[in-house]
Amino acid sequence: MIWIILLIIFFSLLAWILFGPVIVCIKTETNTYHLNLPGIFKAMVIPSEELFHIRGWIFFIPYSFYPFKRRKEKDGRTSGKPKKDKGLKKRSGKMQILPDLIRSFRIRNLHLDLDTEDFILNAWLIPVFSIINNENIRMRVNFEGSSSLALDLRTRLGTLLWIFIKSNINHSLIFKFYNNGN
Repeated sequence: MIWIILLIIFFSLLAWILFGPVIVCIKTETNTYHLNLPGIFKAMVIPSEELFHIRGWIFFIPYSFYPFKRRKEKDGRTSGKPKKDKGLKKRSGKMQILPDLIRSFRIRNLHLDLDTEDFILNAWLIPVFSIINNENIRMRVNFEGSSSLALDLRTRLGTLLWIFIKSNINHSLIFKFYNNGN
């Protein structure tokens, strides 16, 4: 009986991870930037003297990550092996995944108040922004020299996983077909 309860808890947690909303929130006025899977994961970018650090929690366990903090060096000795230069890697033909990834995100809220400091460009952006505006998207141009962004994006991990699986299957099938044809 206990195994059934544990399996139900495990599969419900897995279903929440796959089908629960992933929230990306950016607010430049208050310097709030976070990624959130409610109840499971939260990561916040916090401005600090080193530029920023990341604070968050996973299953109610807090953590902090300082990407710009200097690490302690060992005795100054170097190993005999030279480091390999990874250089630039060629990307395979997987750019077909990009439109599906962009479509998987839903804009729940977008407020953009923009000043490009170019009067002509600002004047050209006014009709473009008026066409784009709707109940969730509010974009405006100002001539005051201030800019701000408030963005709330939503997606699901299951959707992203499905896109990657579909892309890899399509890519491998196209690759096999192309190699067998020659």
